[in-house]
Amino acid sequence: MGKTLGLALALTLGLSLTAAAEETRGTIYSMDTNKHTVVLEDGTRLWVTEGQEATVSPGNYVEAAYESKDGKKVVTDLQRRIGLDGSTDPLLSIQSGD
Repeated sequence: MGKTLGLALALTLGLSLTAAAEETRGTIYSMDTNKHTVVLEDGTRLWVTEGQEATVSPGNYVEAAYESKDGKKVVTDLQRRIGLDGSTDPLLSIQSGD
């Protein structure tokens, strides 16, 4: 009984921590590889890993999942998005009518 209760508690806590992630999206305005930060055009500053930095560059449209830690938005998942016409902003891709 004790093991079952412990497992149930661990699963509940694990699932609640996963749900704490937030999401944002936008075009990268600038990057600081020394501080491992990415700034989106709306001013949102995200902290990324070296591996995540290597997959994006300024001008790329991205979607990011992050967790707030010590006042920082630490990225847990970063995906570059490309529009149907090859542009880095899906909205512009749709508006171009190509």
